[in-house]
Amino acid sequence: MLILAGSLALVAAGCGSTSESTGGSNAGVSGTSGQPPNKRAKVRAERAAARQRARNAARRAGAESRRKARQARTRARLAARKARAADRRFRLKARALARRGGDVDCGAFASQARAQLYLLPGDPFGLDGDGDGVACADLPCPCSSAAGEGSSSADSSSGEEGNGPDPPRRFRGTVVDVADGDTLDVTTPSGSTETVRIIGIDTPEVYYGVECGGPAASAAMKRIATGAEVTVTADPTQDRRDHYGRLLAYIDKGSHDLGYTMVKRGLASAYPYDGPFQRYPKYARADQRARQNKIGSWARCDISPG
Repeated sequence: MLILAGSLALVAAGCGSTSESTGGSNAGVSGTSGQPPNKRAKVRAERAAARQRARNAARRAGAESRRKARQARTRARLAARKARAADRRFRLKARALARRGGDVDCGAFASQARAQLYLLPGDPFGLDGDGDGVACADLPCPCSSAAGEGSSSADSSSGEEGNGPDPPRRFRGTVVDVADGDTLDVTTPSGSTETVRIIGIDTPEVYYGVECGGPAASAAMKRIATGAEVTVTADPTQDRRDHYGRLLAYIDKGSHDLGYTMVKRGLASAYPYDGPFQRYPKYARADQRARQNKIGSWARCDISPG
């Protein structure tokens, strides 16, 4: 009897130990099973959000950098265009003075580069005493490039806008740049490039403040004219050049008059700036139709000349 009682006590003790051990083990698992995975998921989500924020910031920085670069290029092109226009006006004064038989000496110029613009073919003002193609070499810089960008050799072959003699009153060329809806750069038979202001039309501005209809006109002219072979034709009733030194002419692409096309599409208005021009009746009829029918830019704004 004593032996049987001892055995039963040992069995009872063993069962209790096993139960406690198992219970402890299960309690440990149940207490940690949900929490670590939740923490890991939260950390992963926070890291993904941080990466997305970094990517968004990088994209914004890149877009801002590209925008500033575009603005800088636009400002540079505009500044260069203004400088070329100023040089053309200066050269036109030189030619006018030479035609009148006037005279000028090196003391009239603030820099050698300015004097160079007065160095016309044949040197009518005697600015290049040693014949090296450089006018008033003793004047301070800014200076012209080697051989003088305005020398007689440059006048005939430099290719810079407005540096050469006036091109024929009618010539064929290629549109190499479009400044806006009514102004284009076109090559000439001599190999130079002239800025041509289309006679008879006016489009809203895109420089010095964007006007309603300006971007649409510029975009349309770029689409139809950039790289095109065109015919440039002067109008005997109008001046050869405007006060910026730009050629005044019609531009035809094949059988299409680009000025008339812009007016017909409601992207430009007919503009008899210096009195009626030869093609004015056709332009005026197209202008009236576009206004009345609210075609193109007329549908949202008045694009009449300022």
